[in-house]
Amino acid sequence: MAMETIERTAQTQKMLRPGQIAVEVLKANKVDVVFGLNGEHVLGLYDALAAASSIRHVMVKHENNAAIAAEAYGRLTGRPGIVTVTAGPGATNSLSGVAGALATGSPVIHISGGVPDGADLESFHGVDDPDVLEKAFSSATKWSTRVVDPNSVADALTRAFALSVNGRPGPVHVELARNVLDGGPIPAGEIRPAEAPSAEPAAGLDRLIARIDAARQIAIVAGKGAWWPTVSAELPVLAEALGAPVVHTWDGHAAMPTHHPLYLGMYRTGMSHPEVTAYLQGADLVLGVGIRPGTEAARLIPLDCGGPLVPLMPADEPIPGEMTIPSMASLAATLRAIAQGVRRRPTSDAALAACARANQTLQAGLAAELAKYASVRPWHVGLGIGALAERMTADHVVTSDVSTVKLWMPLQLPVFGPESHVQAGTWGAMGYAVPAALGAAFARPGQKIIALTGDTSFMMASSDFITLCQWKLPVVVAVHHDGQIGMIHNMLTRAGLPIYATELGPVDFCRYAESFGALGIRVEDPSEIGSAWDRALAADGPVLLEWLAGHEFPWPRIPTLLSNLKER
Repeated sequence: MAMETIERTAQTQKMLRPGQIAVEVLKANKVDVVFGLNGEHVLGLYDALAAASSIRHVMVKHENNAAIAAEAYGRLTGRPGIVTVTAGPGATNSLSGVAGALATGSPVIHISGGVPDGADLESFHGVDDPDVLEKAFSSATKWSTRVVDPNSVADALTRAFALSVNGRPGPVHVELARNVLDGGPIPAGEIRPAEAPSAEPAAGLDRLIARIDAARQIAIVAGKGAWWPTVSAELPVLAEALGAPVVHTWDGHAAMPTHHPLYLGMYRTGMSHPEVTAYLQGADLVLGVGIRPGTEAARLIPLDCGGPLVPLMPADEPIPGEMTIPSMASLAATLRAIAQGVRRRPTSDAALAACARANQTLQAGLAAELAKYASVRPWHVGLGIGALAERMTADHVVTSDVSTVKLWMPLQLPVFGPESHVQAGTWGAMGYAVPAALGAAFARPGQKIIALTGDTSFMMASSDFITLCQWKLPVVVAVHHDGQIGMIHNMLTRAGLPIYATELGPVDFCRYAESFGALGIRVEDPSEIGSAWDRALAADGPVLLEWLAGHEFPWPRIPTLLSNLKER
């Protein structure tokens, strides 16, 4: 009798192929877009994706661009960006983008194919060790697993969704062996969405609130984790409750709106504005919102502060001596609870005056710096960024690459919130801005996306400029065309070394864009910059804006910029 019941239950269960089960997990977790590239080892997964009308598949032309697009999507939405690639080189091609997601703390689920369980030596898309992908991704993800049992597909992917957003967000790699995806129907079982991370404030806030209430002068340093959209939304509220100016690390740019009266400026050793340095030295308590213990920022900030640094950042495991915050949602709730629980103090006139002086003198110093090179040709790339800054609105989403533009953006670009500037993190992979713009376009449909990149960086990711065109996305790609790996050229020059292996070679980026049906605009003289931006921003589809600017300008140093004011 019991055997009959088991058989009858099995007959009534939904029977699905493993690839279909994988897609059902995606649907249960409300996935609506996937970035990927099909291949022989994932045909079973793609067959299921083709039948899933609620999920759009964005076919990239290089797998690393899929990983970067998913990373930007995950950062902007707070939901895991999804990557689907084939086995072997399809997966390893995307490893750099996955490592970048770990560095930025972005939720990504990377699903790859894999050689069959028990594969022969030298199997197609394999090496002798069938676990090569699981091992390759283990150090670049929060969890890497190889699934060889069809009955484990749903559990592995559901766990991936939970891990990617719990603690410090990050990427997870799930490899589905070919024998799994090529298998026949099996009982699907019940597929449920992953449990949402805790959104409760951290425990033990009473002691921190007491320390804050006892402090004489408080400062806030916003790190990379404060850039997270839900956290960033609470940052001005906390600053206003504490009367505390906010400074940001280099990669914390856009965590705090630059027009807010409590925005003080950027903190970076050797580059900080004197007002930033003075305020930190005068603070007897510094809240490091989004500052991860163990990072360079966490090590250096206390050396420049008059009081202790209290890091507020989620972690996967409790850190001895630090407050335990289980998720980004919990960090946002923690900031809100602190703002509501502390003794509200008015912002001092001195703090407001320091913020105003810092921003006014920085902008004046930048203007004086650019004026020094007004007649120089090729022209200063800061002129192109400055013209964008004048046109920047809250509806613009800007991505920036690892190139000379990266050096000037955190100083020049006004921001209204996190999406105003999505930049490559400390992993520092060139070729970031274009695929990040692709991900941003799907995360923020209908908004104007602007990607700033160098010519070498653009060439690394240019295969997916056509993808922007195929989807007719409202993306403006501004390419700084100096014909060199400009940052390296500058480093060699400053070090007094011969200029070697930095030349890009001749290329016409406008013709490249036009070959895909996009609008190409070349700017040869800085007098054309403003009208070029106006034309590019008014266009409906993809635009490539080619700046024939130079690379031999001094790197931005705030003390140097401010010295311009004394020389005038």
